[in-house]
Amino acid sequence: MSRVLSFALALLFSSFVPQVSSAAEMRTVPVVLTRINETFYQATAALVVEVITRTGQPVTVVDGSHTSAYGAIKDGTADLCVGFWLPTGHEKAWSQVKDSVVELSTIYEGARFYWAVPSYIPESEVSSIEDLTKPAVSAKMIKAIRGLSLDASITTDSINAIGAYDLKRAGYQVIPGTFGPWKEALNSAIKNRAWIVEPLWEPYYLNRTYSLRPLKDPKNVFKDRNRVILAAHNGVREKLPKRTIDALNRMRVRLEDITDMDVDINVNSATPEVAARNWINNHPDQFKEWLGN
Repeated sequence: MSRVLSFALALLFSSFVPQVSSAAEMRTVPVVLTRINETFYQATAALVVEVITRTGQPVTVVDGSHTSAYGAIKDGTADLCVGFWLPTGHEKAWSQVKDSVVELSTIYEGARFYWAVPSYIPESEVSSIEDLTKPAVSAKMIKAIRGLSLDASITTDSINAIGAYDLKRAGYQVIPGTFGPWKEALNSAIKNRAWIVEPLWEPYYLNRTYSLRPLKDPKNVFKDRNRVILAAHNGVREKLPKRTIDALNRMRVRLEDITDMDVDINVNSATPEVAARNWINNHPDQFKEWLGN
């Protein structure tokens, strides 16, 4: 009788081995996280990676442009993406992926796009985008407004602002480009105390290291503030360990926290990964709460 029982138990145990192995493999295969190759996105993603890996789930990180990152999360080449600004910041991009992508968690709130001018330009003369068409202002202002790539919302919104405020008639134009010319235009203008308009956003380290004043936007071209989400390709949520999902749902930082990390990267020459760990070292209790202590 005992031999029969032993055989039955052995058979029962063997039937479970493949299932245990399969589950273990599912939890240890790295998920692919794509992040937009701008420092504040990279800092945000590095913090997300710290949360995910501390729960035992390995991650592979892939940098890319807005277009490539959003394409990867749509077609499933990437499992996770940092990040989309919703409801308005990346509204068009989200509409193109939403059938195959879900919101996994909100990382922080308050992100926004806007135009700014150096603070040495008197607010009494320029406080609103509408003021740019005043003859006395237009005569002093650099008319070339440097933007970034055409797949960046700050550039497309800036082009829309030209039309909404009838700025073309006053000679203004948005010139799409890269970070180099965009930043150099601002640095050169500040050095010479020239009058310039700079398309900008929060969070970004320039808001901390430069003295810039946001312009009012009465036509609401740049819309309201956004929440920044971690997006997942359909089905990925179900494949992640519950402890990972729970930690990501508890994760929430402030706009200022992302700016702190962005300053660490751009001013202190930290990598995004080091900047994220520095932030964690300065907020150990908050990080432990995300992980469920």
